[in-house]
Amino acid sequence: MASISESQVILITGCSTGLGRSLAEEALARGLRVIATARRLSAIEDLRDKGARILTLDVDDKPERLKSFSVEAIGAFGQVDILVNNAGWLLAGAIEENTPEEIQAQFNTNFFSVINVTTAFLPHFRSRKTGTIVNISSQGSYLALSGAGIYSASKAALECLTEVWSNELSPFNIRAVSVVLGAFRTSVATSNSKPPANTIEGYDIAHNFHRAFQARSGQELGDTAKAAKKLLDLVTLKTEKPLPARFALGEDAVYLTRKLLKRRLDELDEWDSYGMGTNVDGLRYEQADW
Repeated sequence: MASISESQVILITGCSTGLGRSLAEEALARGLRVIATARRLSAIEDLRDKGARILTLDVDDKPERLKSFSVEAIGAFGQVDILVNNAGWLLAGAIEENTPEEIQAQFNTNFFSVINVTTAFLPHFRSRKTGTIVNISSQGSYLALSGAGIYSASKAALECLTEVWSNELSPFNIRAVSVVLGAFRTSVATSNSKPPANTIEGYDIAHNFHRAFQARSGQELGDTAKAAKKLLDLVTLKTEKPLPARFALGEDAVYLTRKLLKRRLDELDEWDSYGMGTNVDGLRYEQADW
């Protein structure tokens, strides 16, 4: 086993509660060097007592400030090996009920901040020809939840972004994986969930979703401590195989992702005759090897 001074350095955003906290605690238990972040240091003081370096981070900060943060974070141990973009929140309500400001705020945290934080660390990863980017997504990206449509869309965008990164960063030996997270016992349904500023009568499906989502809080199937173990097993696995660009974590996420992908394939087969026959005369599509 590597000594503490030789172990990998993992930086995790959003460590106040939930999966971020469980990841920090599990990483410390494994002997990794941990940089735990939160908007308020008081929320993660106990992680410092357990051996983590703790830093203040607002992922919604401007890119210039995030670049300064990356310098500070890298300086803590001289390197960062694994970056976990975990911070996020859920905007509830029907899409029509969400204001432009709410929608922008949702994408700022769940999508644009991931670009900005990761971009701040990419020069470090590229110079060292190594690094792992872990973006925490949600099965909502596949479920397309009525009542959390903008949240689902932000996570779907995040998964596409991650898959692009997994391809274009591979020449630098940098890996990227999007974690399609199932329902776990976190604070997402309570303190990390925001109802819309306005409600519109008749959007019963959307409103019922949010009520049920909050009612189930604390009774979800998933245990974040077990999820942290599985996720760290994956990203620290010694293998020549590339990591999956999209990784379902949680029994419900594995089951529902498989079910929904099969449904999409069935739908494609059912309607493909309407999508074919559009080529310029005399030209055929040659299958590309992506």
